[in-house]
Amino acid sequence: IAAAIKAVRDFVVSKTYIRSDKALPSYLALIPLIYYRYHYPQKFASAMGLHEYLLRSLVTGVFGGSPDNLIDKIVRNIQEHQDFVPSEIFGVIRADNRNLEITPDIIFEQHYGSRTIHLFLNLWYQDFDYKPALDANGPQIDHIFPQSLLKTVKDVNPDSGKLNILHYRAEQRDQIADCMLLTAEENGFGGKCDIPPDKWFDESRFANKEDQIRYFELHLIPPDSESWKLENFDRFLEVRKILIA
Repeated sequence: IAAAIKAVRDFVVSKTYIRSDKALPSYLALIPLIYYRYHYPQKFASAMGLHEYLLRSLVTGVFGGSPDNLIDKIVRNIQEHQDFVPSEIFGVIRADNRNLEITPDIIFEQHYGSRTIHLFLNLWYQDFDYKPALDANGPQIDHIFPQSLLKTVKDVNPDSGKLNILHYRAEQRDQIADCMLLTAEENGFGGKCDIPPDKWFDESRFANKEDQIRYFELHLIPPDSESWKLENFDRFLEVRKILIA
């Protein structure tokens, strides 16, 4: 059993984009793979589509709620076919009234602090070192438009007439379209912190124009500098959502 668990761990690290425990919102999706590797090690070594099963089941959260019966059904399907057939497994999951469709809506449900945001960031930022020797040196999620900046935008309170109602609620400030992944050095002391995007993305911070373009491509940043201004926050989000999708 230990060998099967280790083999599945090595499969995840070497055959999928998942490189961090943070990117596994649930270990339950691994149980059928461990069962399959334990009983059919030779077939496991050459099986196709295991990574797609893992991606779809984790992204769509099919093992949420009451997963025990679903796991039993998947195991029985593996027993029947004496193999892990992704199309058959997907059929079992759908027959259990669970959705496997990956849509843009699922992406945009992610937010700063959500359990599954690192799953998406592992796919997005494939060149980041997610497992440094020192945990504190791992990549960090940061707000592009700082929280402190967005909280300065206020609306008039209809009851008091005072300008004291936050214009941007937490769900707007924390959405994935306002998040980027930074290295610990970038986000540390003397790093981005509360620097607004119109200063953080300014060309003066880069050695040359090519470096700036590569940075924008990595982080999916709209190149229109006008969208980096606070008054254009909503426009920035809409354009960036298109790039992310």
